[in-house]
Amino acid sequence: MPELACAFYAAVVRAPMNHSSTSIKHTDTMHKLPSEISEKIKSLCADAYQAYDEGDYRKALRLFYQGWVQLPKPQTGFREAGWLLVGIGDSYYQLKQYTPGCEALRSADHCPDATDNPFIHLRLGQCLFHIGEKPSARNHLQKAYRLGGEKVFANESAQYLACIEDLI
Repeated sequence: MPELACAFYAAVVRAPMNHSSTSIKHTDTMHKLPSEISEKIKSLCADAYQAYDEGDYRKALRLFYQGWVQLPKPQTGFREAGWLLVGIGDSYYQLKQYTPGCEALRSADHCPDATDNPFIHLRLGQCLFHIGEKPSARNHLQKAYRLGGEKVFANESAQYLACIEDLI
């Protein structure tokens, strides 16, 4: 699944962010970080995804958390929080630590620019599936399918698509 993780990184983290201010700006739905903090987080995400792609999920997790501590509170008000929480949740999934993966991915779903992301719902559904929360897992897997189609499941175990075949 690294290609989906990298695709998420390329589409979201590398997207240009145009803020030159050194103070946090507030909008109705999202806070904007000073550019130097945002750039540091982007760099940490890039390093984390490199570790992820190399199969070093623990290192990736550490790097994502290093980015997380850069965020002022409340963290989920920042676009960058979604990037970090998805990386954290995905890394936990790869480490088969499904409960903390669920927590991170649930939080990510509430971050700006992360709502209705099929990858978040896929991973959250998979984590829920593995901890035995089948109804919630089915809900998120169906949402991933609805938002991203069958291609979201292309590199995943057939069990996840089979879990929702009666719903699609």
